[in-house]
Amino acid sequence: MIRSVTTDNPVMNFLTIVCDIVILHFLWLLTSLPVLTIGASTTALYYTTMKCIRNGQGGVVKMFFKSFKDNFKQATGIGILALIAGFICVFDMYFAINKNLKSMMVIFTIMSLIYLFTVLYVFPLQAQFENTIKTTIKNAFLLSIKNLPWTLLLTAITALMVVMSYLNSTVLGIMLICAAGLHAYLCSLIFVHIFREYMPEEDNKADEDFHIKETTDTVGTTDTVETTDTDDSTQD
Repeated sequence: MIRSVTTDNPVMNFLTIVCDIVILHFLWLLTSLPVLTIGASTTALYYTTMKCIRNGQGGVVKMFFKSFKDNFKQATGIGILALIAGFICVFDMYFAINKNLKSMMVIFTIMSLIYLFTVLYVFPLQAQFENTIKTTIKNAFLLSIKNLPWTLLLTAITALMVVMSYLNSTVLGIMLICAAGLHAYLCSLIFVHIFREYMPEEDNKADEDFHIKETTDTVGTTDTVETTDTDDSTQD
């Protein structure tokens, strides 16, 4: 299992983390094959990595499929919206570059960054908190801006993995067997830190998840987010 603390044997601890990252990578690939289910699979991936990092719990396969089932409907909806929005961003940017419309390229670049920042947060939020699709997407964007330095680091991690895979065939080979799990694990280390603000009594309720509620100015300040306990039957 993925652990947030080291064991007496650091080598075995490292190998265990690597093993779980590879397992999660292939679980994500398997459940993303229909493409339309990529939202549910990505949510399950983040649910598992964040819970393991935060609680040090094992059973990654069981946790992955539990989250995949519990979040399937809403996460799939978010995933489809993300695919459509991503296609629009790519098409608009291609059109602007092809027509050499510099002013439009600036606008579409800003739109693409907004899309990227939101997508980076939306599935971890769906994995950790229960909310409507609209509120989850809105909170994803607001949190990405509120935590801009962390967002830039998340973007850098994503870009570095893509660039290194493109430039180095050895790295590409490694990424083919662990990219999804590794990316989620590295990003989850950051998300666990960011979400801690909205998870009261985390140390005493390590096995519970929390709802994030929409307010007038969601995520504007610490006090604008309300959290309540959720039953294990709803989301472990």
